Amino acid sequence: MQRLFLPLMQFCLAAWAAIAVFFFVVVVDLRMSKHFGDETKLNHPKVLFPRYYQFEAGLLAPAFVCACAGFWNAKIGRARRIALLLLVSTTVALAAWDYGLIYQKLAPMLEIPPPLPPEFHALHRMSRWLNEGMLTACAAAAVLALIPERATPTESS
Repeated sequence: MQRLFLPLMQFCLAAWAAIAVFFFVVVVDLRMSKHFGDETKLNHPKVLFPRYYQFEAGLLAPAFVCACAGFWNAKIGRARRIALLLLVSTTVALAAWDYGLIYQKLAPMLEIPPPLPPEFHALHRMSRWLNEGMLTACAAAAVLALIPERATPTESS
């Protein structure tokens, strides 16, 4: 069973990092595009952000479970296990902070007709910073998780 945790965590972290970058590129392109009107640009978060947070939870929750369960994998060095657990925990904590304390306040503000209140822009900026930190921690954990496990004496012969 231990052999399953590391590859599953690798997949979840890499998939989440890729999805987050893709989402950012799509949203920036949509916001800058001349093909969409102001109303579409204001309404896109109502459609895209719930899916973003669903994918986030669906990939980071199993990554966290795998990081916790894999903490006792003797084939991974102790420092690496601690670093992985800390990085994945940081990623999950930042994601929870962003969703629970930022997005939950931002979503109702999107229902208000323009102009958006100044608090919206401050919260949006905070969300961007949290997501940048989350993506950095997630990418670092994904790279760290890719280091191969140590071979046991019976496996190397």
